[in-house]
Amino acid sequence: MQIRATNPEDKELRREAILDTAEQLWLTHPERMCNVADIATAAGLAKGTVYLYFRSKEELFLGIHERHNATFFSRLKARAQHAPPMTIDDLFSIQRQFLLDFPAFLPVATLCHGLLERQIPLDIAFAFEQRTFTQLTEVVTALRDHFPQATQALMLQSYALLIGLWQLLRPTPLKELMKERSLLCACADDYLQMLEAALKSLWRGALTPEIH
Repeated sequence: MQIRATNPEDKELRREAILDTAEQLWLTHPERMCNVADIATAAGLAKGTVYLYFRSKEELFLGIHERHNATFFSRLKARAQHAPPMTIDDLFSIQRQFLLDFPAFLPVATLCHGLLERQIPLDIAFAFEQRTFTQLTEVVTALRDHFPQATQALMLQSYALLIGLWQLLRPTPLKELMKERSLLCACADDYLQMLEAALKSLWRGALTPEIH
């Protein structure tokens, strides 16, 4: 028998458990976006219970994406708030480990960008963007102790590279055919290596003082 969550702590634990279940289903079946009924069954909950926390499967996946973002931002802030001084290598070591720890991040992030424009109510999408903006501001403030030229624009450019390069290189039947017929360089197999090289070039350029 399902026990109703009544206090804030229990409700948060249940919300997290629903997100955990949905993320695991996504990793198990990445070819499709599971529905609320699938998630409820896997979590051992009634479908109506899931709807108490998320009004749609789209909002649920947005919750997964927001949780990923919060984890990445917290890792950056935690490192930035402690000595010794950060280097660019430290910055991208954190990012690399995050991508390895959360393999659902890239596909869910790509999915959610489409959902925000088409299938998420405007007030929900705005609230998500507002929370993300607040966290981003906190991260930039923390990073400026180590990288005085760090800006929100630089972080957004980094994010665009992160997602855009993955969309370009992610494994698909079409990409395999392109490599087979020499339309795609074999070096494209190492996304993390190419991403790190591109991001380091971006950051080194942004952090180098202009010479007039």
